[in-house]
Amino acid sequence: MSHQIITKMAYNASTRHIETWQHSNNVWPRTDCFYAMDVGTDEKMFQFIKLIAERSWQGRKWRRQFEILFKEYPELRMDSYENELRGKTWEEYCAIRRKYEELAESKRGDIVAWFKQLVKIK
Repeated sequence: MSHQIITKMAYNASTRHIETWQHSNNVWPRTDCFYAMDVGTDEKMFQFIKLIAERSWQGRKWRRQFEILFKEYPELRMDSYENELRGKTWEEYCAIRRKYEELAESKRGDIVAWFKQLVKIK
């Protein structure tokens, strides 16, 4: 199975992008890729944070800062409320997920501001 491994991640203040350098393992020839994710607005930064929270994106560079952020705002991580989801019907499951997503969305400005402060992004 092939997957991308992030070898370097940085915030570029001039372009307001999070830049990653990645390579594929188990692919011949091994390929290196450069990606730049636009995080110029609070909405886009919040989407980036949600990708990390959902474990859809690697965040090794700021692992400690993300741990602090997720302890402060547990509604971002499903594993913080997954015991509440056990044994529920699909409708109840969706309602609980929606409740926590809306809660996180209502705190978007605070979450983004706290994350920027933690990683020292202006």
